[in-house]
Amino acid sequence: MDDSWQSAKEIEIPDEALRLALENNESMKDKLYVAAKRSPFLVAGMLGFTIIAGVGVYKWRTKTIRPSIFLIQLRVAAQGTAIGCLTMGMLYQMYTDLTKPKKNK
Repeated sequence: MDDSWQSAKEIEIPDEALRLALENNESMKDKLYVAAKRSPFLVAGMLGFTIIAGVGVYKWRTKTIRPSIFLIQLRVAAQGTAIGCLTMGMLYQMYTDLTKPKKNK
């Protein structure tokens, strides 16, 4: 058994580091807002996932179709949503890259 941790030396954390760590405590709402501002299609993907999951749960509960067909349709809908969000994000990035004025070096 390895008891090397018992011989470890105690370190002191500077007060400035503790203050910065406590000040930078952002809420989940703030983090999501920053992520949405940086990449808006992340939010679109999460919204698409929520909608697909909701429709899937509804169809599963109402049992309108056979389970094998249900799973195939759910998979295709999820893949289509993911590919759609990726495509829209790529087109948006291409548009912003082409419309921004280039910096001369």
